[in-house]
Amino acid sequence: MIYFRDGKFIEDAVSLDLAQPAFRTGFGFFETICWNGNKLCHLDLHLDRARMSLAQFGISEQVLDYETVINDVLSANDLENEFARVNIFFPVEEGRTVPLVCAVPFEYIPKRTWTLKPCPHVFLSPLMAHKSTNRMDYQNAWQDALADGFNDALLLDFDGNVLESSFASLMFRKGDSFYETQTAYKLPGTARTIAARNIEINELNINLAQIGCFDYVYALNSLGGMIPVTAVGSIEFEADFYFAEKVSAAVLELEFIS
Repeated sequence: MIYFRDGKFIEDAVSLDLAQPAFRTGFGFFETICWNGNKLCHLDLHLDRARMSLAQFGISEQVLDYETVINDVLSANDLENEFARVNIFFPVEEGRTVPLVCAVPFEYIPKRTWTLKPCPHVFLSPLMAHKSTNRMDYQNAWQDALADGFNDALLLDFDGNVLESSFASLMFRKGDSFYETQTAYKLPGTARTIAARNIEINELNINLAQIGCFDYVYALNSLGGMIPVTAVGSIEFEADFYFAEKVSAAVLELEFIS
């Protein structure tokens, strides 16, 4: 894999200062952006979110023409005409970040569904509102869910209230009404922002014990779009592909055929 950092294209190995917090503690942020084989999707939203985090933690950012650099990285990796996952990493060293841009192939699967395993461990930290590179807890929850045959983990607070999944924002539907979890302990999802342009989303405190009262559940992220959830633990749901495909088309900037 060829990536870009500090004015250079480099292959494979990444160099970090062993004494700096990016290496020692995972201090940094990142964004995951969809390249749909023709277009870079919603770069502005991703940069806005990353810069909000950088500003909150007092970190300065090396100036970069992201769109040009990303296109160059896609070209260097022969991904111009393929679906790809683009990542911008913001490792922090001495209160400053020199962004790293990379891209790898990603298989987008239309009409896929997800299952979620409620995580037995509590997630509750203000850092959850940031896409931090310090994500060991999320990785462990996801791997535990995979080991039990699920696609992802459902994250909960001390009272069993739903936060998000390891890799996605969550949305719930009852009748014609859509809901998201009402909590400060989740990432402000870019896919959720795009979904809100297409459907009205209400905030609601949702406890794990209440999930069965909803008609449909969805996961949303920048690469998968809006994915119907067919099970949360032992509770099963029907897959609503119509709304999922409509929102996915907006998230992935693809044509929606009703």
